[in-house]
Amino acid sequence: MRKPFMSLIVVLLLQACMLSHNGNTVTTNGNTVTTAEMNKLEIPLRRLGAAVQGLLWSATPQDADLIAMACKDDSSLCDAFSNYKLYTRVVDGNAVLLICTSDGKRALVEDIACTPTPEKEFVDGNAPCEFTLPEQTIREVCR
Repeated sequence: MRKPFMSLIVVLLLQACMLSHNGNTVTTNGNTVTTAEMNKLEIPLRRLGAAVQGLLWSATPQDADLIAMACKDDSSLCDAFSNYKLYTRVVDGNAVLLICTSDGKRALVEDIACTPTPEKEFVDGNAPCEFTLPEQTIREVCR
């Protein structure tokens, strides 16, 4: 009797977590981005970040050119981001990527390319589309 009861509790907790996790949305100017959509971008963001970081070792392009250069070499890197605006910033040879809503007004994710997971997710939908991570943090994380 105890085992089925515990199983039921575990299942109910998992469902509650899934509902609350998938239910988060960011809406700006009619654009809605769900947490589930952002989760789908995690692996493509890692791949794109690695490609951009790799470019920094072989060339010295301007920040704006990095994404275009990475996608020119492998167009599949940018396929997942067709409904978003992407920006890069370089701090001491380390790339930082910023994903914003399609209208370019709200930030969704800020990621330092040398790390395996995004550093900052803007889940409230109110953050302007601009880089926020301090240069010192980027330097420390990418040592």
